[in-house]
Amino acid sequence: MIPSLTGYQNEKRAVSMPGKTRSPFAYQQLENASYVTIDANLAPKVEEVRVDMADMKVENGSVELLTSVGSCVAICLHDSVHKCGGLAHVMLPHSSDVSHEPLPSKYADTAIPALVEGIRKMCGKDLRLSAKIAGGANMFANLGSDGNLDIGGKNVRAAREGLSNRKIRLIGEDVGGLHGRRISFNVSSGVMMVKSFNGENKKL
Repeated sequence: MIPSLTGYQNEKRAVSMPGKTRSPFAYQQLENASYVTIDANLAPKVEEVRVDMADMKVENGSVELLTSVGSCVAICLHDSVHKCGGLAHVMLPHSSDVSHEPLPSKYADTAIPALVEGIRKMCGKDLRLSAKIAGGANMFANLGSDGNLDIGGKNVRAAREGLSNRKIRLIGEDVGGLHGRRISFNVSSGVMMVKSFNGENKKL
């Protein structure tokens, strides 16, 4: 005996005829359809790491290094290949008069090689480094024109000299002036944001 095809024909007719109710099978598929909701909060978050005076930090990934400087200078190194970098908060230009200094990041001439070594340990030997610096304000300008009080200017010159000696390209800077600065440095992108205490904002 051949099974009746009446039920099948009715279902087919219900789907194909305009103006008629769709097959319950088609409706069931719509009910069970899967929907994906994209949560904007799932985007990678940037971790903020504070760098104190005479300190340095080396990081990779979604990290921003933060510091504030007056006459001090923030020296930022970025490896464009490995997407990592570091920041040193330099207080003074030279360490020649100090022996057994426990904080190499305190001085420009010792901070740069220490920063390079820290990045090398994290990212490997083949580095492609570039540098950006910010700070070096003349915080004692109101005390007279004596150049010996311009610690900021000395820090800037020492930082430039140290980078040149290591053959590291200085590709951006925001230095000098009479105001302090707040700095954020993204170690992945290499972008430095500088907010001056006089209200100016710069992207390096």
